[in-house]
Amino acid sequence: MVKETRKKNIQEGFTVWITGLPYSGKKETGRILAERLDMIGYKTVVLIGGQIRRQYEKKLGFSKEEIYKNIRRIAFECKLLSENGVIAIAITISPYRDLREECRRLIGRYVEVYHKCPLEILKKRDKKGLFLRAEQGLLRNVAGISIPYEESEQPEVVIHAEKETPFKAASKILLRLKKLGFLEEADHSVLLKQEEKDIRKILRETWFK
Repeated sequence: MVKETRKKNIQEGFTVWITGLPYSGKKETGRILAERLDMIGYKTVVLIGGQIRRQYEKKLGFSKEEIYKNIRRIAFECKLLSENGVIAIAITISPYRDLREECRRLIGRYVEVYHKCPLEILKKRDKKGLFLRAEQGLLRNVAGISIPYEESEQPEVVIHAEKETPFKAASKILLRLKKLGFLEEADHSVLLKQEEKDIRKILRETWFK
């Protein structure tokens, strides 16, 4: 668990499950989403797949069985948080479709966000050479290369990460949460006002550069 915020007590929590290949911007979107929800008084906890993996079992690898084990742990934590009125934001590759559906069934109040991005763009963002080493056979079990990413048939939100910024992505998720009934209309109105302020700030900073 990397970030916890406090304030508003909500009757029921829920989970936002942000999935996608490495370097697709999942963490940035999740961070902004948590900040937005915190701003209007919701309690959120962000869970990042790699950190949960190291927290529980440092030697856990990336075989299919080990991936299932780690993701199931994250899903169980999300379930407990959601049942206690918390908005859990899970940020994880979770490449297998059936595993994500298993998480959905376990958690119940679950919103899946797919960060979609062409592999060629992800390779350009990859400063650590993860994809290159996987293509050279130096790394095994890398999603997008040796492990196929299985897209969900109907995720609640699809982020086109090659052209939508993390701010835009977070706004898109919040709008969908409102339409699904997870957020109140008044809360979304406050968020829209904050978004306008952020846009003006970005424009001012860009203008003076």
